[in-house]
This record gives sequence, structure tokens and C-alpha cells, in this order.
Amino acid sequence: METEKERSYEDRTESFVSLPLDLTIDILLRLPAKSIGRLRCVSKLWLTMTTTSSFVKSFSVHSSARPSLIFCKNGEEKCVFYSFPHHHPRAEKYLHKEETGLPLSTITNENNYIPHQSIHGLISFGNFECVIIWNPTLKQHVTLPQPKVSKPFISLLGYDPIGDQYKVLCMSLRNKGEDPQIFTMGPRESWRTIIQDSPSHVILYKAIWRCINGVVYYLAARDTIVSFDVRSEKFGVIQIPNMGWRLRTLPCGFIRHRGRLALFSNTSSLLGRISLWILEDAEKHEWSRKDSYLPFVTRKGSITLSFFTLSGETVDDELIYIPMFAGGPFYAIYYDLERNRVRKVEYEGIGEIEFRSHCFPNHIESLMSLNNLFTAP
Repeated sequence: METEKERSYEDRTESFVSLPLDLTIDILLRLPAKSIGRLRCVSKLWLTMTTTSSFVKSFSVHSSARPSLIFCKNGEEKCVFYSFPHHHPRAEKYLHKEETGLPLSTITNENNYIPHQSIHGLISFGNFECVIIWNPTLKQHVTLPQPKVSKPFISLLGYDPIGDQYKVLCMSLRNKGEDPQIFTMGPRESWRTIIQDSPSHVILYKAIWRCINGVVYYLAARDTIVSFDVRSEKFGVIQIPNMGWRLRTLPCGFIRHRGRLALFSNTSSLLGRISLWILEDAEKHEWSRKDSYLPFVTRKGSITLSFFTLSGETVDDELIYIPMFAGGPFYAIYYDLERNRVRKVEYEGIGEIEFRSHCFPNHIESLMSLNNLFTAP
């Protein structure tokens, strides 16, 4: 005989299921990914509804409003990662630790020199001989088939927001005459050769790159920047601004600033000065410049900019600085360049910071499954 509690549960379930489909989907899109995972076990209807390409894409759009900072390191037996939001003043309460599912040596492999980014919820790792794609939300990873380019090679992950496609650009670091290859992530896909007069490839010792608004930018030879449009699969060359020095001589990198590519350099790390060159027009090679002294750097003390790593930026265009070494709790410094404001957020429970640990700012949750990536739909 049914108990009153069981009848009450069934009544509530039927009431929820009887909601209009569009309203049900709108409710589900507002939930965190973990809740979606549990609800997929409720019924085949909800499983089907939450695994459609339209739902996965819409979920990523909603997730972009609540980005997080992911910190990866090797644990005693497995790779682990911590995720915490950018904007909570007491973020240690929200600290979330999980196993990555990746092989132990993936994160801090001594041959893993290429900087990585979270690209629309996915992260790629490579050690010059293989390409691994990782989805932290679903704790899934997959090794892509071997590209037909000479080893060692470099792989860069890009995302086309219009076509909702992820693509991996792969280039040989040794044989500069080889055409690059591209892999579109999806069922029945394989590496394709891009046959054209491709520009100079990535500089090995300055592997600087960034994916912004569907375009992958990377630093190439002769102090030029190459752009690769993920959608059209076409290359372009951008001349760097007149900086008064060569890029290879000082620490530098790419970030996104107000939706555009920005080249940064710590032109005087002992003084805590940072310079940003923002790309205004790629076709005309036009740049603007912003200079600032970071308020959190002690110019006459022992704390200098050389002790921090500029890891990226938030959606609000705050620069995110991570200390290279920290004796106490792990922390991040967020600097608003426009308003000249600084905030420091501590995250307890991480432990010591390893030199080869990785931070991924602006990470969003993604429900894209990698389990059946190479099978027919």
C-alpha cells in the first residue's frame, strides 16, 4: 500500500512534469551542472531533453554568467582541481575539489610547456606528441587521433560561437614547410590538412596564444601575430605595435580586454608597471596603449610584479594575478585597470602552490560529452 509520503512525492513529480516544455527547459537551464546530471537519471524524457545540442548550447550561455577560476595540481595519486567563483568575498566557503579524471602526469608533465586556456568550458593539454581534451564539468577527457604532422607539434583549441563548434589547430614545430591540420570535434571527424600559404608558425620558446570571439591568435616569427578564424579556417597576419623592444626579450602574453586582443608586457617588473596594447583594427594593424602601476605592488619593498603571474581576466575585464609562491593560503588578486581598484580573495584548502600547476580563469560549465566523440550520432 502506498504511503502518504510516496503519494505526495508522485504528486509533486507529476506537477513538475506537467509544466509546459519550454518552462521546464528554462528551469533546468538555471540549475548547476551537477543537478542536471542527477536529473538525467529521473526519466528518459529528461535525459533526452538535457542532452540535445540546443540544450547543451543554451546551458553554456547561462553558465557564462557565473564563470569560475579552476586551479589544477597533482595530488598524491590523482590529478585534482579546485573551482571557485570570481566574485565571492569569502570564496573559501565555496571551494570545490574534485578529481580531474586525467592521468597523474598530464597537468604537470615536464614536457608540457604550452600554456592552456579554458575555451568555452573545455581545456586542451598537449605534450608535443598528443592532444588531450578535458571537460572538467563532466570529468571526461579524450585523446584525439594522431595528426599527420611531424613531431614535435603544437595544438591550439578554438571555438566558433556562431557555428557552436570546437576546432583544434595543429602545426609542426620542426618542419615549418608542412601545412597545418585542423580537427573539428564531433562524430566521424578526422584531421584535415589546411592547404594554403599558411603564415609563420608558433615560436617554440614563446608559445603565446589566445582564442577570442572565434579567432585564435598566436605569436609567430619576426615579431608578428597570426590570426586564425575558426569558422572560415583562414589565416591573417597582424603587425605588432612599435614597442621599442623585441617581444622575445621580456615577459609578455595575450589577454582579452573589452572583447579585444590585448598584448601585455611587464615592462618594469621591479616597479610594478604594466603596459597593455589593445588591437583596435586587425586589417589596419592599429593598436592603442594603456599603462598602469599596479596598486598591490610595493615599489620600495620586497613584493614585486615578478612574483605574480597574469593568468587572464574576468568577464568584467579585471586582470587576475596569481602568486608564483605563497606561504599561507592560496589567493588571487583582481585588478580593475579602468577604475584602478584591487581586491584580494583567499582560497583555503589548496595547500602549497606548485610551479607547474595551472590556473584557468573565466571557466564556464559545459555539458558537452566527450564519451562518444568519435562514434556516429
